[in-house]
Amino acid sequence: MNPDRSPSRRTVHPDLYANPRRSAALPSLGVEIAFAALPVLTVVALSFPTAAAVALAALCGAVAGAALHRRYPSAVDRTVRLPDDEGTVRETRSARRGR
Repeated sequence: MNPDRSPSRRTVHPDLYANPRRSAALPSLGVEIAFAALPVLTVVALSFPTAAAVALAALCGAVAGAALHRRYPSAVDRTVRLPDDEGTVRETRSARRGR
């Protein structure tokens, strides 16, 4: 676009339509960080109930497992067949009784 009149030679006035004007100043670094962290904070806030439930279930399972192991220390040995030192699976007591 051509201006209606040419600028004075003594004072140079920029053409208002030659370049886009900045409508506002850039946001500060803190505002940029907050906007960048907003999706992460949203996901964390929405997944908090699930994460809390999983952590509570793990804690309850650990406490119950410790209590059962204290009351019945050989319960795992009787129910799960573990390999011995030679790498073979040993027989359980109930399997030996059935012979």
